[in-house]
This record gives sequence, C-alpha cells and structure tokens, in this order.
Amino acid sequence: MKALVGNETNDGSLVKEVPVPPLREGDVLVKVAYVSQNPTDWKHVATRTPPDAILGCDFSGTVVAVSGGAEKHREHLKPGTRVAGVVHGGLFPDKGAFAEYVVTPADLVWVVPDSFSLSDASTFGIPFNTTVQALVHSQKAPWPPAKQNEWIFIYGGSTGVGFFATQVAKLQGYKVVTVASPRNHDLVRSYGADEVFDYKNADEVVANVLKVTGGGVSRALDTISEGNSQEIAIKTFGPKGGQLNLLLPADPVAQSLRPDVNVVFLLAYTLFGLEFNFGERGQTFMLPAVKEDLEFHRQACAKTGELVENFGLKAPPVTIRGGLEDIPAGFQEMQEGKVSAKRLVYKVAGGN
Repeated sequence: MKALVGNETNDGSLVKEVPVPPLREGDVLVKVAYVSQNPTDWKHVATRTPPDAILGCDFSGTVVAVSGGAEKHREHLKPGTRVAGVVHGGLFPDKGAFAEYVVTPADLVWVVPDSFSLSDASTFGIPFNTTVQALVHSQKAPWPPAKQNEWIFIYGGSTGVGFFATQVAKLQGYKVVTVASPRNHDLVRSYGADEVFDYKNADEVVANVLKVTGGGVSRALDTISEGNSQEIAIKTFGPKGGQLNLLLPADPVAQSLRPDVNVVFLLAYTLFGLEFNFGERGQTFMLPAVKEDLEFHRQACAKTGELVENFGLKAPPVTIRGGLEDIPAGFQEMQEGKVSAKRLVYKVAGGN
C-alpha cells in the first residue's frame, strides 16, 4: 500500500510503498477513505518520527476484514461497514492513518451513520477524543445528555478541539464562554458558544469571563496551552477553585497563581492503553500504559455514533484537499499558522 512515512534523514516525510499491516487478534482492517490533519502530525515529523514510521492519526473508511477474537464486534463490524477512528501515528511502522489501509482494534472505531459523510467523520479522531477525555473522563462529569447548569471556560473555541469541546459541553448542560479571533466569533457561536471574546487582550478576557459567569468558573479546558493562554485560563476561576485541563504540560508560573485549581495535562495517546516512548528524537521518555484510559476510549467509541445521530454532534468546518502526497504542504501551512477555524482533510480513496 501507499503511505506517508518519515524519511531517512529525519527532516520530513514522503509517500512510499509499504506492507499492509497484519491483522492481530481482535483487529479490523479498514480501507481508508479520508484522513484529517492535526498539529501533532507535523510536530511528530519535526521531533519524533523515525524513518518509515507511518504518519497520521485520524481516519475514516470502510471495513474490509475482521480478525478472529473480535466476535463480539462481528454483528456491526463486517466488511462494508463505514467506520472512523484514531491511531497513534508518527512513531510506528504499522499504526499510522495516512495510508491506503489501517489496522486498529475493533473496539476502537465508531460506526459512521449513513446520514453522515466520511469526510466529516475523519475529523473526529484526536480532537473529539481529547475533548471527552477532558470533559468527561478527567473532570469526572457525565456523558451527554446531562444538565450541569454552570459555566465552563474553553480557551480556543475555533480550534479542532474547541469546536468539539463547545458542542460536548453544551450537551452536558454547561453554558460555554470561550475566546477566538473576532472573525470567527459568529462561527464559534454557531457551534453553541454562549459568549465569545477576543483572545488578544488578556486582561479584558479575564474581566469579561468573570463578569458573564458571575464570579468565575470551576471548570476549564485550554485547547492552546502555550503563550499566555494558561495564565488567562487559570485567572478565570472563581473563589472555590476547580479543574483546568491542558493539552501541553503545565506552566509552573501560571499554575502558582491558583494553587486551589487542579491543573491536569492530557495526552490523547494514553487512550490506547499501551506503554510508549514520547521522548523527542534520540531521547527516552517512557509513558506507562493506562488501562483506565483504554477502557474510557472504548466507551467513547461506542458513544460517538449516538452523539452524531441522536444529538447533532457535527464536524468542524472542513477543507478537502487531494491525496497523501498533498499532506506535507498542509503540514507546512499549519506550522506557519495559516490554518484557522477549519480542518484539512485529504481524500485517500473513494468515499462520501
């Protein structure tokens, strides 16, 4: 099959012929229709990806084979079933999504409803699973539908995670206050945000959030987690503290501003329940297997189709590009900050 892999000089990526990954017990083989790009993809290329490791995390497509040991999934996962999911791309020669075929555990894909496009389904992967990892699993809040009846602050409402976080939080019953560039305010509101402010003036953001929430929040998610975003997010908390989830490690200076706020760094890759090395190229930084995260990921995959079909969960705005060979240009655009309020999706094979 063709796949986008790390090159031999560790400075980029290239499309190359590689073996189709073998099916292991409990796996499904998926013919990939569409893939979606995340910041973590180009960051892997820049810092971690070894030669010939297949890149990419988010995919959608059609099941072509189901292995033994996946009997409990055979009723709804059979050849021809439309599915989407996420894999740990960028580190391994047999796990990436940016390829013509992907192998993944049968209980770690979700069935795409007939009314939903595979191109939109490909955008869920990292951002949706990160969202529910934060707002449901880490913050120990209920799955939608629910009625939390309080405010939540989401820093970065027009990011991939931000679009999903706003929707999931609304389905949980929260009132959502967020920040985005003014040109994206109406778009972010169309995804459910109750209040949207310009992110550029930190003092105004904090003052506005404290005002509209009646004194501050007790839950927040920072989808940027760099620059001054952590400081802004932690200053929006009310007098009782609460929990702030981050997508990058905590800034000790920002964290020290509110010792009563539980600051939790999340990494979506722990959802696979496997030990892995997350050190930069040439370094070792082993992260342990977290079986509780794997079990939650299974729950999320079982729940996703219902949230789409019954509760109207929708994809972020999508721009569809060409095939695998066009992805490196997308990496460059994203690295240069030219991708805003949309997901770059690439068509690998026929789909709808």
